[in-house]
Amino acid sequence: MRAPLICWIACCLPLVASTLKFEESKKEITVANDQKSATVDFPFKNESTGDVVIEKNASDCPCAAVGVKDSKLIYKPGESGTIRIVFNLGKVPETAEKLVSIYLKGDSEDRPSIKLTTRIIVPVVVELEPRSVTWDVGDKPEPKTVKVTMNDSEPVKIISMTSPDPNFKQELKTIEDGKKYEVIITPTSTKEAGMAVLQVETDSKSDNRRSHPVFMLVRQPPSKPDQAAPAKK
Repeated sequence: MRAPLICWIACCLPLVASTLKFEESKKEITVANDQKSATVDFPFKNESTGDVVIEKNASDCPCAAVGVKDSKLIYKPGESGTIRIVFNLGKVPETAEKLVSIYLKGDSEDRPSIKLTTRIIVPVVVELEPRSVTWDVGDKPEPKTVKVTMNDSEPVKIISMTSPDPNFKQELKTIEDGKKYEVIITPTSTKEAGMAVLQVETDSKSDNRRSHPVFMLVRQPPSKPDQAAPAKK
């Protein structure tokens, strides 16, 4: 049995592909509101015994431009390099994680050897709390309040509030000019389910988003756990 076992191991050895060892595969960066781009480097080293060939990359976001330092794609044992990702922050309006896949020679389309994740933290300039207001069908059409806080060194004002649905009325209340506001939302009726979006637009010069949505919903009441289904006859 020893000879077949040795042969089996020998046959499997070529299946173990050479790869690259990264110092980090996940990074987190915080960007300024008026920042246009951000560069993130992922250093690596070929610690295997064979050459490693970088064939291509893929990103889950069109905001990422991916390159390799000095355009070098073949790395011999012991050689080091850097994957550089440049993010277009105009396409990253809020905090998010972005994934870049690196394909080495021999990788299949669904199994890249390397996955690099960047968490981009975008400071919130216009903070809405809550971002949605909800009523159940049959509720009293009472007003609900969305608090708007401007987290900027400069005053930021709300310049417009628009919604195509006349079934929700909005009122803007100034708490502290340029800093704090309240949006009072009242449904005209809660007899039927419905949903609409209110767009709150500001004059912020540093916010990547000039318009912020508030979701307004009249929904069917959720079923209670102790409500038994009617018996079938």
